[in-house]
Amino acid sequence: MTLRKQLIIVSLCLLALPWAGCQYVKEMESVLRQNQQQLLQSAAKPIAHIVKNTLIEQLTTISTETNFTPTTLYSPYRNSPIAIDGYDDEWKRYSPNTLVFSDSTITNKETNSYFKVSTNKKNLLLFFHIEDKNIIYHRPGSPSPTHNDHLKITLGDKKQQQTIVLYTSGQGSIQAVTSNHFKNIDRKNRGLNKKKEIWKALPPSQRIQGYWQEMSTNNSIGYNIELSIPLSLLKENIEFSIYDANNIKNIANNPTFTSGTLSLLQPIFSLTETLSAFQQPSWDIAIVNNRGWLLSPQIQSNNVNEKNSGTLENTLTKLSPSLWESALSRFYRYIMKGVVEGKKPSNALPIWPFDSTQLSQSKQKIPAQTLTRYQSQWYRVAHSQSSILSVINPIHHNDTQDIIGYVILTQSSKALLSLTNNALLRIINLSLTTAALSALVLLGFSSILSYRIRSLRNQAEKAVSHDGKVQPFSASKSKDEIGDLSRSYAILLQRIQDYNHYLETLSGKLAHELRTPLTISKSSIEMLKMVDPNDKEKTQRYLLRAEEGLERLRLILNAMSEASRVEQVIQHSDIHPVNIKNLMNEMCLAYQDTYPDFTFTFHSQSSTHSPAASSETTLHCAPELIAQMLDKLIDNATGFAPKHSEILLSVTVTEKSVRLTVDNTGPLLPDSMQQQLFDSMVSIRKEKTDTPHLGLGLYIVKLIAQHHHGQLSACNNPENSGVSFCVELPTR
Repeated sequence: MTLRKQLIIVSLCLLALPWAGCQYVKEMESVLRQNQQQLLQSAAKPIAHIVKNTLIEQLTTISTETNFTPTTLYSPYRNSPIAIDGYDDEWKRYSPNTLVFSDSTITNKETNSYFKVSTNKKNLLLFFHIEDKNIIYHRPGSPSPTHNDHLKITLGDKKQQQTIVLYTSGQGSIQAVTSNHFKNIDRKNRGLNKKKEIWKALPPSQRIQGYWQEMSTNNSIGYNIELSIPLSLLKENIEFSIYDANNIKNIANNPTFTSGTLSLLQPIFSLTETLSAFQQPSWDIAIVNNRGWLLSPQIQSNNVNEKNSGTLENTLTKLSPSLWESALSRFYRYIMKGVVEGKKPSNALPIWPFDSTQLSQSKQKIPAQTLTRYQSQWYRVAHSQSSILSVINPIHHNDTQDIIGYVILTQSSKALLSLTNNALLRIINLSLTTAALSALVLLGFSSILSYRIRSLRNQAEKAVSHDGKVQPFSASKSKDEIGDLSRSYAILLQRIQDYNHYLETLSGKLAHELRTPLTISKSSIEMLKMVDPNDKEKTQRYLLRAEEGLERLRLILNAMSEASRVEQVIQHSDIHPVNIKNLMNEMCLAYQDTYPDFTFTFHSQSSTHSPAASSETTLHCAPELIAQMLDKLIDNATGFAPKHSEILLSVTVTEKSVRLTVDNTGPLLPDSMQQQLFDSMVSIRKEKTDTPHLGLGLYIVKLIAQHHHGQLSACNNPENSGVSFCVELPTR
């Protein structure tokens, strides 16, 4: 696998960044949910305290007979204008109240007649649907509005009651008259006194608007009545009666109402104004009584389409979301599934029990068990990926401490979803961008590395030609590992080139060293043949010269075989502890006797603080090899140093090694030869001597030092007055 592919695979580890971001967002949402739950709990209590007096004051104005009994007629709030046209398009969301026959003897006949009710700030809005196959309208000029199909509304109780009759002469706007006065009339033909109702129009301030609309569908035939009654006209109780002129039957309201009288319950608009100080954009605050009826509707501006307000579809769904946002939302809900639904099935959130997510616009009664089951709870919305937080705080009566209502605060997860979606979007975008840029950087970096490695490989392949010659190699100047490898290759190739040069010049060196004594011996023998045998002087001279040539050949052969003998001796040498200072001192004295033309000086020093180390140092070595190594170094020094000069032998002791140094004055080392000086058959002598020098002495020094795991170095001394040879041997 190439380096580029390896780095690409390694770059895939950067995909852990989005995963870590998702885990962070998950924890963040969990904390936000807990904080939001605590926030709503802390806000519900002061709201309950503030609205308590308003709720108690409103409840005291309601008769004890209508204390939210089953005959209560709840009128939900309508927050948008309505057209009084007799059609039910604007009543779809409101629950119907069934109308039953007022005659209790009729029990088997079913009817689809019903009515719906709602309230705005000024009017009570009603919608009636009546089944009637034969509609009888009012005839103009008829003395009574009740001799035809009509609707009668009775307001108040028996002590103070007002009756309103609504009728029409045909499909269209209705007429409303009221009667609360009677007059005695003498019927002479029968001799009876009867009371006759006197009907009159309502005052302008209490004018009722209405529309009578015939309708016919596959399931029923009849008419619709849509009304708008001023709230100032209403009293505590209300009763509706439908009169069919054909059957003369009175159709009353809810069959559960035995009296047919309904206790009208309307929202308390002052509560909405009180709650406006606590309203937050993402909150929904509702005040309900102890039976679950809403008392504080949410008032919105008139330009809001009622059909779209408060529904699950419009509360939880964005309008025209982008494809990326939709996919991100689904992905986010997927990774948040454990937070929203619970990590275990037993911890799954309950389902939201209402059709609307905004209880302040609820048109239905809230079940009592819902109010008392959970004081603070997250709910899952059915068929949706959202959830709702609900906090319920009871409102207690000051005197009896009875529960008279509840404060319900709800908040959809839409706000949290938007916040965490944005955070997730930023994390994913940042992570993917970082991963992509990192992958590109790694790809580019791997391409550069691959190019450099391929270039180095190509140079290495071309460094040695097919005939074995080393070609020029340009070392890299980069200060990284590849640069170090390139420079190591350059050093290696330079050593190979030097060794090849050594092999190439070896035959010439041997020929040069052997040719001179052979020539001397050959010429001496030839001259000896030409000399008169009786001339003893010349004969002796030529014989001496021939012997000198042969002796020179013997020395050359001995020097060549000495390296091999040293290698064999090294393999069989024994290691002993030796006091290196005493050995060096004795060798220095011996060299003084052997080379009287030079001055030998011994010096020792220690870099440790131990007193014993300054007096003696034990070195585990082969003493005969150390002595032979010193012999070669001294022989080399005397060969270059001027006569009567000083040769310094020194020992430096450290904690881990012993450094032996031989310093002599004389010609300096060329820079190019400092690394090659210890190779075999290397010599830089410029003057010829009687003794042959093949460059094997320092090579033997190298063999002995390597056997003792030591290191060799040769350099010019700091004063540039001579050369210093150093051998560093480990003490252990």
